Amino acid sequence: MRAGPILAVVLFVSQGLTAPGAFAQSKSDPTRTTLDVPRQAVVMGDDIARTDWSTRLAHPSNEGQFEVLVRKSATQIQAPDCKSDYLLIRMPASVSIGSDPATQAAVARKRQYFDQLLAAYDKGESLHAEVFAGPYGKRGPGGALLLTQCNLFFVEPASPH
Repeated sequence: MRAGPILAVVLFVSQGLTAPGAFAQSKSDPTRTTLDVPRQAVVMGDDIARTDWSTRLAHPSNEGQFEVLVRKSATQIQAPDCKSDYLLIRMPASVSIGSDPATQAAVARKRQYFDQLLAAYDKGESLHAEVFAGPYGKRGPGGALLLTQCNLFFVEPASPH
């Protein structure tokens, strides 16, 4: 009897997390938007330690996952239930069962993207990024993006063709 639930979890992981775009992030995603945030409203890398947010994903994990904070007041996004001054933008993790070259390439692209963001941040440049809200958002009246929490996700960098 115990093998059934364990097998179900393994199948979920192997089918759900390895599928490209585990979160809806197509160009037709109604929550997808471009953020342009001035440098003074962005916190990333080691500077996250100066906030009340965890530094666990201040730098990319082995799965390519990382987080960047932006001041809510610097965006047009509405997040009434977010009690922080910041919105959190997370890069989704790339996970696979076993060694998978496509997953390894996705992780490398995410790390390179983080390095580009950090270099711009260190130079004092604005953050320009494509993001989506996934399960935490919807479009409200007039097209405003409404979040139920503080969470957004980076659109994953495209693979070169």
